[in-house]
Amino acid sequence: MPTARTESTTSKKAAASSATVPQANGPAAESFLAPGAILAERYRDTAYEAVVGKNGENVSAAMSAGEAMLAGMAEVSQEMLSFAGNRLRDDMETAEDFSKASSPQELFEKQCGFARRAAQQYAEETSKMIGLMARIQQSCWAPMEACAKTALQNLNDAEGETGNAAKK
Repeated sequence: MPTARTESTTSKKAAASSATVPQANGPAAESFLAPGAILAERYRDTAYEAVVGKNGENVSAAMSAGEAMLAGMAEVSQEMLSFAGNRLRDDMETAEDFSKASSPQELFEKQCGFARRAAQQYAEETSKMIGLMARIQQSCWAPMEACAKTALQNLNDAEGETGNAAKK
């Protein structure tokens, strides 16, 4: 079966860098690109400032919320792995215990006990995960809430100043 031929990352990087760097060496190439590069840099900085400048606090709040979510999801993942490991260990011990049953009645009682304990553990873990998710949700919304409160306070302050200026 034929396979697709791909370029290596190194050759792609080399091609990209050769496309952006002028082939001619000397002052003519530098003087030709310098004004354009300066203009592009100024435009980039101006555009960035126009987009993010006034919203910098919002962007920071969104970044903080994202960090809180990622940290929370790591905690959820760790908890789930821990629970699954403990359950697997319990299941293996119980299977060994089942093999030692001397009668069908004893096996049935052991199975009922196992099912009861498992249901209890799953219910406790579910409750724990709900609490963990609620805490994560609160930590994710906290930066956005603080940013919204600040914006509303600024609007109220600006409205108050406008109203006071109109009365004078």
